[in-house]
Amino acid sequence: MKKSKKPVIDENGLCLNEYKNNYNNAKVYYERAIGKAPEMETSKAMARQLKKIIKQEDEILDVGCACGHFYRSIKKRVKKNFYYTGVDPYKIFLQKGKIAWKNNKNVKLIRGNIYNLPFRNNEFDISFCSNVFIHLNDIKKPLKEIMRVTKRKIILRTVLFDVSYKIQLVYNKKWWSDVDVSPINEFDDKGSPRAYSYFNILSFDYLTQNIKKIYPNAKIKIIKDDFYKKSNISKSLKNEKRPLATKILANEQVSGCILQPHYFVIIEKKK
Repeated sequence: MKKSKKPVIDENGLCLNEYKNNYNNAKVYYERAIGKAPEMETSKAMARQLKKIIKQEDEILDVGCACGHFYRSIKKRVKKNFYYTGVDPYKIFLQKGKIAWKNNKNVKLIRGNIYNLPFRNNEFDISFCSNVFIHLNDIKKPLKEIMRVTKRKIILRTVLFDVSYKIQLVYNKKWWSDVDVSPINEFDDKGSPRAYSYFNILSFDYLTQNIKKIYPNAKIKIIKDDFYKKSNISKSLKNEKRPLATKILANEQVSGCILQPHYFVIIEKKK
């Protein structure tokens, strides 16, 4: 059966056409998971942050795990025994991930959505989430969910600035194969894009105040993600051939024409 290329907008206002049939990304993530492709600079940096806080026998949750390729970076740097659960809404990534980690008893990959995580309260000691909040229409429910299922610490990696920007990348079939939208029809009669992805930038105040609203005793630490080698990102850009893949401009990460100052937001649930 031929797969439909009509834009699919879910109940959370997200257009699913970015990933639902993204075979190229699935291939890239799978090759990173099995070690055929180099580790992401992002996954190495996240692993170093996690190394500081993971304890023996901890349960770790990766929200938006794709093929579980962050696990390889974490396992390489953390010598304590821990259990990794990855959750992602897209079958195309989970199927590949389950092949990559089929012989590892410490890894579980589960289909689920950040707006309604399929886990108990405080089920995980640590949760982390990288490059997800940038693509969400609204962060309040996802923030509540990731804090609900986490007992001790959460690490978010997302794009922050002094003020917030709501940004939509608009797809058409000339450059994105999984939509049937012609360039002339990118926007409907009300000026809304038919197929899109969010590339939002949150203000420091918006994110931290929403964290405090959910968990008033939370201790928050924000660290600029400068932990990357420009040459490695440039190699990935050349080799992976992904549209709008990350590049470096003036020592900042860029996607398309959008400057993306990434930060690690470390949240400790203090009693």
